[in-house]
Amino acid sequence: MDDVTETLDSLLERLEASIERTRQRDAIDAIMTGPARTTQVASLRDHEVVRRFRQELSDGLIRVDTAHRLLMLLRTAIDAALT
Repeated sequence: MDDVTETLDSLLERLEASIERTRQRDAIDAIMTGPARTTQVASLRDHEVVRRFRQELSDGLIRVDTAHRLLMLLRTAIDAALT
């Protein structure tokens, strides 16, 4: 009986391997077998311009150039997100 089950297991393994080799890959397979995806997106909360704006806001002394830098940073981020 062991010979029969071993033969059956062997045949099933060969069949599965053959199917796997000839199976048509789709987009999900390509993503799942590809390299890990990473992003270089960073939170604006930790950006130097935002930290400076928060500090000056809490001090009650927001300088015009600091406010301008914050607005330019936000504009850049919004432009990048919407294009």
